[in-house]
Amino acid sequence: MQKPRSIETPTLKEESLYQVSIEGTELVFDIHENDTLLGGILRARGGVPYECNAGGCGSCKYTLIEGEVVDDLSESPGLRASDRRKNKHLACISHPKTHCTIQIKLDNDYIPKHPPQKFPASLQSIKKLTHDLWEFIFESEHTARFLPGQYAKVTIPGVDGPRSYSMCNIANDARLWAFQIKRVEGGLASSVLFDEALKEIQVTIDAPYSIAHLKTDSHRPIICIAGGSGLAPMVSILHGVSEIDGNRHKPILYYGARTIDDVIRQEYLDTIPGFSSDQQYIPIVSESEPQWMGATGMVHEYLQQNLDDNCKDHEYYIAGPPPMVDAVRRHLILDRGIPVEQLHYDRFY
Repeated sequence: MQKPRSIETPTLKEESLYQVSIEGTELVFDIHENDTLLGGILRARGGVPYECNAGGCGSCKYTLIEGEVVDDLSESPGLRASDRRKNKHLACISHPKTHCTIQIKLDNDYIPKHPPQKFPASLQSIKKLTHDLWEFIFESEHTARFLPGQYAKVTIPGVDGPRSYSMCNIANDARLWAFQIKRVEGGLASSVLFDEALKEIQVTIDAPYSIAHLKTDSHRPIICIAGGSGLAPMVSILHGVSEIDGNRHKPILYYGARTIDDVIRQEYLDTIPGFSSDQQYIPIVSESEPQWMGATGMVHEYLQQNLDDNCKDHEYYIAGPPPMVDAVRRHLILDRGIPVEQLHYDRFY
């Protein structure tokens, strides 16, 4: 593990402040011009369903009643043309340009335990996990408060807009935020982080987000299903399970990787207290090679053939590319009859 030189933490930019009202409710809050309406609602302890935080899923749709907003995307998968004609927007990619009144359905079930906050953080250490997946640990002056499985929006110097990265550690008083970040060929954010990793890097963290976090009120055994960088929230959840019940229920981790080189090594997972990768970790490689002796194929196809008959008694946590997550969800709901309430997922757009 390498440690960069110490750095000074950045000062957050002063921004214009606007007031937003939720029609038909008593919720009124102030919001900075560069904040999203979703972020503003959550910071004001309002509850609203959401998932991707990137304009992809459409779950945070709202109607603009009065005022002006600017959207990060002119065209987004989560919004149809008919929605735009009705002055609908997505709260996760909308920023206020004036005082606003909006109409959005609030739900107390989604009030965040830890409302997101913005704060500076400095890179403290890095660790190579695979050929293109590294663990980056940042330290902030802000106590690391989040639920296992949640993610942060990280603003990186020289990169336009924040990037969403899941924490792979758990809440701590050491003020440490650990992320698993995959190098993307030609990606600006990953280039800054990977190529400048030994230099002075300071970022702004906006966290925590996600409703697909560990449900501590459930006593069902847990199955974690991840693909690619979706491993990070699963590692956080496994750490959280260990703290709660010492891995008494022995959660199972299915991890889909493209090649052997993409498979996370057992030694890394064995650092999770009480977790035995020999018994609880099943990596699945989609591009099989002669030297690979483990499971092969797509994750959902492997589950179709190998998931136990008692699978209805489990709680499921799923994270990764949208096609993988959607295929796994369809199998669990349609083929296995798993209640939707027992599925918690994040699609990484």
